[in-house]
Amino acid sequence: MTQTAPSSGTLLAPATRGEALRRAVRYEWRHLAALRSTWILLGVVAALSLAAGLTAPFGLEAGEAPSFWTLVTAFQMDAISMQLPLSALILLPTATGPVATEITRGAARTTWLTLADRPTAFAAKLLVGSVLGALTALGGAALVVLSAAAALTVTGYGYPDWSRTLPGLLGYTFFMTCWPVIAASVVALVRSRVAAALLLVLWPLLGERITGILLDFVPGLDALAGRLPFGAGRAAMAPGVDSLPETDRVLVEAFVGSDLSAGTGAAVFAGFTVTVATIGAWSYIRRDAR
Repeated sequence: MTQTAPSSGTLLAPATRGEALRRAVRYEWRHLAALRSTWILLGVVAALSLAAGLTAPFGLEAGEAPSFWTLVTAFQMDAISMQLPLSALILLPTATGPVATEITRGAARTTWLTLADRPTAFAAKLLVGSVLGALTALGGAALVVLSAAAALTVTGYGYPDWSRTLPGLLGYTFFMTCWPVIAASVVALVRSRVAAALLLVLWPLLGERITGILLDFVPGLDALAGRLPFGAGRAAMAPGVDSLPETDRVLVEAFVGSDLSAGTGAAVFAGFTVTVATIGAWSYIRRDAR
């Protein structure tokens, strides 16, 4: 008995949510990989990572090894003193692009209709962005290690205690995993790439410092000054600071701007990331595209 093919009007079974998420993630990866800007920005991060590793022997005496903090600073692209990792600033266009481009160019409706529903589409953007941020952090750190080891070998200086750099690397990777989630969610909320970029740069650099100063004058709220989200994120990137020489420790703690431990700082920053992602998802799902 022969079977007839389904007519052209037969409806196909809808994809499961897992299959829809897989398709959306694959689309986001392909989209990012096809952009020349993505590779240019990653190339800049790679070049800066190599350069940071090559500076490891600078300022050392004969037979001396660089401190673990020197390497952590190189991994994190001077995140503590700059208040944000330089790699986070470099990747800001990539982190904000997937949401901003769809909203401002009116392509969001096409994505929602042909690829996935709104929650799945937004989840895919956050997932791909966070994985890209983590891979950027780990890849950049690997280049720092390779170039630093080569520079120290050629110059004859000692090697640092690599194991002591691991907590700082993990804190940096954690921050860079959260960063694209925050960036994409802020764009979904304010619906402007320029406004989101200004907010993401100015708030960690100036906004939290000013807010912390003002909170110090409010009875009962002064304890919150050292628990603001990006200060907590910097605390997560600064494990082992207590073992630094007194002068260096005081300076690093001043730049961090938080008295939280690395673990508590990571928990606060994770909670902040989840909160911003939830609000951003609500905005992305509920509001109409332009």
